[in-house]
Amino acid sequence: MGAVLSVVWGWLSPGTQVGAVTLAEEGDLGPAADVPDKTTGLTLRHRTAMVRTWDLVRPDIKTHGVNFFLAMFEAEPELQTRFKGFAGKSKAELRNNKRLVAHGTTVLMAISSLVDNLDDVSVLVELLKNIAANHKERGIPYHDFQLLAPVLVKFLRDNLGSAWSPVAEEAWPQALKVINSVILSVYDA
Repeated sequence: MGAVLSVVWGWLSPGTQVGAVTLAEEGDLGPAADVPDKTTGLTLRHRTAMVRTWDLVRPDIKTHGVNFFLAMFEAEPELQTRFKGFAGKSKAELRNNKRLVAHGTTVLMAISSLVDNLDDVSVLVELLKNIAANHKERGIPYHDFQLLAPVLVKFLRDNLGSAWSPVAEEAWPQALKVINSVILSVYDA
């Protein structure tokens, strides 16, 4: 409960440090707030919105991890068949599946690492290259990353309610587009 209150207080308190970005009132981000990064196209306003929204996911990452995968399997049933331990299982069976809890937590922790490094593009790129190489080695098709992006945006939008802002709606798809382009570069190499 304390972690949730801390995140909510951080959401409401201008100047609070959360993740890699200092949160401030939307209009109080300074003159560079809307200048896009030359590599990612993300502005300070975008990165701040992403950190704010993701910091609402962090306190219960295990539950969100399971729910994200359930949403993904519902939206893209073919993805469930790629996991031996999840193929053919019902939503109810999956909800309490410890392998799914572990995998969902791992994936959302990876996303946390990406969000934490939005201000350090070189580290962000290296993290993405590692993720891509790992998945490529295991024979996971690039197409799966393309399927994941819109499901993640919808999942965040549906679960964050009023905390999901127009800036977040703009930022997350832009970030995921860049993420997928870095991942594709590894698959194409």
